[in-house]
Amino acid sequence: MNAVIRRFADAPALTRAALDLVAAAAREAIAQRGRFAMALSGGATPLPLYAAMAREGYGAPPEATLFFFGDERLVPVSDSRSTFGVVAPLLFTPSPVPVGNIHPMPVEIRPAELAAATYEAEVRQALGTAPGEVPRFDLILLGLGPDGHTASLFPGSPALAETAALVAAVPPPTTAAPAVPRLTFTLPLMNAARRVRFLTTAKGEEAALAQALADRPDPAVPASLVRPDGELAWLVDEGQGGVRRDQPK
Repeated sequence: MNAVIRRFADAPALTRAALDLVAAAAREAIAQRGRFAMALSGGATPLPLYAAMAREGYGAPPEATLFFFGDERLVPVSDSRSTFGVVAPLLFTPSPVPVGNIHPMPVEIRPAELAAATYEAEVRQALGTAPGEVPRFDLILLGLGPDGHTASLFPGSPALAETAALVAAVPPPTTAAPAVPRLTFTLPLMNAARRVRFLTTAKGEEAALAQALADRPDPAVPASLVRPDGELAWLVDEGQGGVRRDQPK
């Protein structure tokens, strides 16, 4: 697998490196295209990064940055299970990001398939994609679950076989709680990105991490199917002492 794997002794070190990588992607995007389009991940690991982005900046003016989400549970924003509801107070409330530049998934739309199609159209319009082309995010952040899932692409999900739709509605997963329907980016959209960065911890996810980093992709480990046209890097918090190591693979 053509990826860079960076291992860190603790979460603060990972957060600092992740912030540097976001800023580098943002500066390049602004210089080349005048706009920075980023998709955010849920989970606990990236939350300190979002707080640092609001506090310290991230290499792009807020008015030139577009924020999207790679997946979401179909629950109200006020629900504690909402990714947007958790991220917004950390990243958006403390910083002057224009409301029109923030694109949460439309969890209020039903059926879920219509919500997925609506968000795909929103992505296409915001990124100015020509008909028949796949939008290219400047940066997509992803995480890894103990079962090998990423975003809301779970083992056995029909969404793994999607080749046309860029956003899919998925039923409640059997391997993760809480069991609520979700929306998720699909592999065609993830793999078109200029940069993909996985932020994860090794503790409790050792087996999934090893499988995800294997040379051969395995549908039983959805994260291993993320092989973007652009750059791929894994930032892993090992949660133990040691010196940071940068390792190509």
